[in-house]
Amino acid sequence: MNVLVIDVGTSSMRGILFDHHGKSLTQKQELYQATYMENSWVEQDPADWENALYSIIRQVTEEAGKMNEEIGAISITSQRSSVIPVDEKIQPLSNAIMWQDKRTNHLCEMLENLNDKVFSLCGSRVNPVFSASKMTWIREERPEIYEKTYKFMVIPDYLIYLMTGNLYTDYTYGSRSLLMNIRTHEWDDELLEIFRVEKEKLCNLIEPGSVCGYTTERFAEITGCKTGIPVITAGGDQQCGAIGQGVVKKGTLSVTTGTGGYLIAQTDQVPDNLEQDVICNLSSVKGQYILESSVLTCCSAFDWFRREFYEGVPFEEINKQIKETPIGSNGCLCVPYFMGRSTPDWNNMAKATFSNVTLGTTKKDMLRSLLEGICFEIRNGIDIVNKYVKVEDIYINGGLSNSVPFNEMQTDIYDMKITRRGKADATARGALMVAVTALGVYDNVEQAFDDISKLDDIRVFEPKEENALEYERYRAQMNRIYRRLWGEKQKDGKFEFYI
Repeated sequence: MNVLVIDVGTSSMRGILFDHHGKSLTQKQELYQATYMENSWVEQDPADWENALYSIIRQVTEEAGKMNEEIGAISITSQRSSVIPVDEKIQPLSNAIMWQDKRTNHLCEMLENLNDKVFSLCGSRVNPVFSASKMTWIREERPEIYEKTYKFMVIPDYLIYLMTGNLYTDYTYGSRSLLMNIRTHEWDDELLEIFRVEKEKLCNLIEPGSVCGYTTERFAEITGCKTGIPVITAGGDQQCGAIGQGVVKKGTLSVTTGTGGYLIAQTDQVPDNLEQDVICNLSSVKGQYILESSVLTCCSAFDWFRREFYEGVPFEEINKQIKETPIGSNGCLCVPYFMGRSTPDWNNMAKATFSNVTLGTTKKDMLRSLLEGICFEIRNGIDIVNKYVKVEDIYINGGLSNSVPFNEMQTDIYDMKITRRGKADATARGALMVAVTALGVYDNVEQAFDDISKLDDIRVFEPKEENALEYERYRAQMNRIYRRLWGEKQKDGKFEFYI
């Protein structure tokens, strides 16, 4: 059976037609971009995703026909927390408020005293990244839109509706909303009351790996595909990316350095000792959970630096300059919070800082220090995850993992062996594994992973002890700079440190 995976990213949508053994038969990509506005607002027109979906399905259907192949099923995975309000005809009422958007900072600050309650119910602290506060903002600041809103959707919900006419959202997106109870897997009345969102404005919750419906006649007319193709929700992009890298059992950790950075480890249950320094979400593997730590800017920070200081310079030359610059970037240190800090403390006011800059500092030093700073923050996250799940293997993925010098930097800073498996397409492959398991091709996701990944090109990076020790000193310096600049918070007349 062939499965078309729709992978909805922050800067593009990809469609990859796989056979059930993981061979890519054809793939298409449509580019788009969000609009970055003043005051850290980030929006995007839902038509971007609708048009990209139609175009990809149309192209893949045509290519498959030329190869005498068929689309047997469609599996969708997506970025997770962007919100689209739609009316009763499922027409968008405004642009989507994107996951990176920070307009709800003030609302989240007002709810900080409820963090303990919110975390105990949904596995995350109040924060502007997740979708609930975006809905609250629409209620308070755009009441005319809130009144007309029939459903609040995340991007995959909207695309599933376009394909099937059904209204569903799966647990992985629900657990990124602050509105779903992490243990009951239902919309929680207490959380709905805290964020002042009516339950009837939310889509029905289903398990990831479920068939949401089948392609409709209308969708077939627009795209040229067949009617009756099963559409499967594979879960959030980071959940699928972790599965695609092999996070299907305890002890494995995925590190994805895409637009943002995500660390994901699998666990069979919500840890008894769970604290608010990590996020606990639902996995795309039925019955499992994930522990997640995140860095809000990775590729996005690198792309900004390249655009401003290396415009037109080939990646090969950039990699060469990274390699030529010594460990520690000649003393330059970057505190990499370009869009604030997420875990462990959700410090939305933090900003990026280059420190120890002298008249001798070069743009090469600053570039390497930016990448080192990202890795230092990921290492901070690894230390936190280790409190709950002993990390034995690290698998890397994402755009930055295409750089060998960056991967050498990663292994030294984490002071652990790291493995890069196949191409940077773990998210799509994870969505394939979830789909073929749901369709009964494999008994479980672990079996699907073993088969689909058996011919992977594997690259292993081993740390050098002397580099690891030197990097540990620089990481300690970065953390101290963070504490001095952004880490103090007055509470009950006392100052507390985040780290």
